[in-house]
Amino acid sequence: MFGGVSIVSLDSKGRLAIPARHRESLLSAFGSRLTVTLDSPDHLLIYPEPNWREVESRLLKLPTGNPSVKAYQRVMLGHAEPLDMDGNGRVLLPARLRERSKLDKEVALVGMGNRFELWNAADWERVTDEALNIEPADLEPHLGDFSL
Repeated sequence: MFGGVSIVSLDSKGRLAIPARHRESLLSAFGSRLTVTLDSPDHLLIYPEPNWREVESRLLKLPTGNPSVKAYQRVMLGHAEPLDMDGNGRVLLPARLRERSKLDKEVALVGMGNRFELWNAADWERVTDEALNIEPADLEPHLGDFSL
C-alpha cells in the first residue's frame, strides 16, 4: 500500500499535490475520492474513500456510552471531509483542518499502509526525532516477537 515520506508544498489555495508515486496507485486501485480527518492536534489523516468507509464503520460500532469514546467519534467523524483529486493530482484541504493542525507551506505526507498522515514538516521532524529516541525496552511489550 502506501509508504515513505514526501516533503511537499501546499499552494496558496491550500491544495496538496499527491506525489506521482502515490497518485497512480490511488487512481488505479481506489479512484480519485479521498477523505481527510483530524487525528490529533498536530496532523491529519487522509484515506482512500473505500478505506475510510471501513474505518467509519468500525467507529460507528464503538460503544457510545463511554464519554471518551464518544469524544473520539466526534473528532474523527465530525471532522471528516471528502476530497476529490483534480486532473493534476491535487486535493483542496479544508482551511479549518489546515489551521487546526498548523499546516503551512511545507508539509510531510507520510504513507502509513492504508492511509496517509499529513504533518507540518517541522513537526514531522520533531516526532521523528522523538521516535528515534524511544527506548527498545519500552517497545518490547507491544511488539512481541516482531523484528526486522
